[in-house]
Amino acid sequence: MKKILVINSGSATLKFKVFSASNLSEELSGIVERIGLKNSFMSVDGLGKDRLLKKYPPGILDYEQALAEVLLQLKTILPDIKLVGHRVVHGGGTYNQPLKLNQGIINKLAKYNKLAPLHNPINLACAESALKLLPQAKHVAVFDTAYYADIPEYIHRYALPSKFYKLGIRRYGFHGLSHQYSAIEGAKKAKLKISKAKIITCHLGSGCSITATKNGLAIDTTMGFTPLEGLTMSTRAGDLDASIPLYMINELKMSTSEITKVFNQESGLLAIAGTMDMREILLASGHKVLDYSSNKIFTDNQKAKAQLALDMFVYDVVRYIGQLAISMDGVDLIVFTGGIGERSPAVRKIVLDKIRHLSKFKNIVIEANEELMIAREIVKTS
Repeated sequence: MKKILVINSGSATLKFKVFSASNLSEELSGIVERIGLKNSFMSVDGLGKDRLLKKYPPGILDYEQALAEVLLQLKTILPDIKLVGHRVVHGGGTYNQPLKLNQGIINKLAKYNKLAPLHNPINLACAESALKLLPQAKHVAVFDTAYYADIPEYIHRYALPSKFYKLGIRRYGFHGLSHQYSAIEGAKKAKLKISKAKIITCHLGSGCSITATKNGLAIDTTMGFTPLEGLTMSTRAGDLDASIPLYMINELKMSTSEITKVFNQESGLLAIAGTMDMREILLASGHKVLDYSSNKIFTDNQKAKAQLALDMFVYDVVRYIGQLAISMDGVDLIVFTGGIGERSPAVRKIVLDKIRHLSKFKNIVIEANEELMIAREIVKTS
């Protein structure tokens, strides 16, 4: 039976799912974690009655080795895998449809690596490995930026001279696969026609973004030229005055690589609270956390920092929900997804309490499933 393998690679992780090509039912799923680090491990559901857990104490070196280990576990179904879908975060303004991959296309997509340094290089490295290890299959890239292809120019354009716009400096938007899936499934669950609904989807996780979908089309979003813009995130700064990096270069004598590291890996919740784990931040600020406990005793200073981080995070979410609701002349449904969005009822309650003055709307939680969205997209190419 023909099957689809979907690969969703991230920082030190490789998530994968196998679907039936006939009806897109999920047959198995798994994840490899701590790639490039010691004590890597892989878990797989669907191969048998029990979850498979395989440990690699010396560590899995790179994504090619990780994928090879995955395929070793899938060896009995490899001949049936005819389609392989790859999540690629940044496709610029050029790639707005699923794209058949080969080495030449991967080389062309590499020009966007600097615009999504935490994602694109990994996505493409994994795709390159998959081409070698699964040469019999058709490989297709699906882009996070594609969902935002119809955002009007007055929203996606920055107020910069035209020469920069012609060079591709504009808002692109990210997490498109997650937002698209959440809007579609959220509308179904809320019994709304997506073609007539005003939906705000909140993808809150390690990376965070919010998108407005009106009548089935994305019309605005919080991320911009790169996945750095918008909300305060786990380690990303979010919105910043454009003069800040210039000040860092000219006055603090920092290099662009140092600044990139600060903005992408050392900022956000981590910079304010000293941890990027929202569960720890919630506990330290006096909230209960679902299915999580800690024996850690927080100092007054840690509690204050955690509260500040939580306040900043919630403020960003609330102000952007308000902005996007205004851009759509109202909102019918707010969907929460992503690690924080799905598993932090305390965060959802704080946010919803602060936007209760908005017009009446429904709110629901949708479990993220970018892999299924990718599978839905790539069957269109077969």
